[in-house]
Amino acid sequence: MTNGDTREPRPLDLVALVTFDGEVAENQAVTRDRLGRPPEAPHPLSAAIEHWLGRGRHTWVSLRGRELRGIATAREVTPRSPGVGWSRRSSGAVRAWEIDALIDADAGGDDGDTSVLADLLRQATAAATNAGVSHVLLRTRWDSPAAREAQRAGFRFAHLERLWTGTLGLDADADGDADGTAAKVAVREACEADEMALFQLYNRATPVETRAVLAMTLEEYRALRERRWAGRHPSVLVATVEDRVTGSLRYNGGAKLRQFDLLVEAGSAGAAGALLDAATALHGAAAVTLVDASAGAVESLLRRRGLEPSEEYALLCQRSMRPLTETAPARSAVLPTGG
Repeated sequence: MTNGDTREPRPLDLVALVTFDGEVAENQAVTRDRLGRPPEAPHPLSAAIEHWLGRGRHTWVSLRGRELRGIATAREVTPRSPGVGWSRRSSGAVRAWEIDALIDADAGGDDGDTSVLADLLRQATAAATNAGVSHVLLRTRWDSPAAREAQRAGFRFAHLERLWTGTLGLDADADGDADGTAAKVAVREACEADEMALFQLYNRATPVETRAVLAMTLEEYRALRERRWAGRHPSVLVATVEDRVTGSLRYNGGAKLRQFDLLVEAGSAGAAGALLDAATALHGAAAVTLVDASAGAVESLLRRRGLEPSEEYALLCQRSMRPLTETAPARSAVLPTGG
């Protein structure tokens, strides 16, 4: 149990925020836009000011007296501006936040107490519920204290992600098309009309256990698609076989570090290779991607393309709202009476 005060920051906390600002402390929350980049010092004072000004940043602090023991911040998963081939922001009741900072300043202390993380996450969940936000996401190293404390705070494990990094090249392995579909694959730029096909691809390519935690409906899918990592000029390709979308590749076309997101349905290794071949902007560039650790065929392809596995992350989700199952009333049979 913590012996402190966990809540939203107040102006009287300015001294603690200024004192903490810029200190070296591990941020246990990992966002996609920071992958492959050096860690940066937290800036709780600027986050608190954005919180006070209502600029879409949400902040919670844990204090013991005037000493700042921990801080958490969250932001909307999906920015407001839509992009071609990218899901627009959900217009319904589904909204999602992602934790982009989760810091325990007492980590490594003599008492080994990490419950400040769970307290911060409970505050974030309560605030999300009050704001009508249905999902709160947290990505953290799979073996971090935050992964354990998040589940104590009610977060559910969605899936294990593996980071692949390196210089992406062409695949000269003739066995890369083991399924024999490469010759049938057509690759083109995605368009807005592909949204339903991309949602269906997500359903076919994602285990039902993961979808149950993250997104089962189209509205949830729209709200939870991460876009910040791709910047303002994302590129989206789709692979089709006889007009059926079997894979998609999203990447940040204008960035120095090429980050991409590859999703293919089972048995479509040819589609994965065709998508990487078509994305010529990725070739010869330093690249990073996150892949579901259970996607063996995709990981084999990435290794042949010159990437190597590194850190593993747990993606967790706290849902404050869940879809309701609608039941249809059954008409009871009425037997006629005699007489």
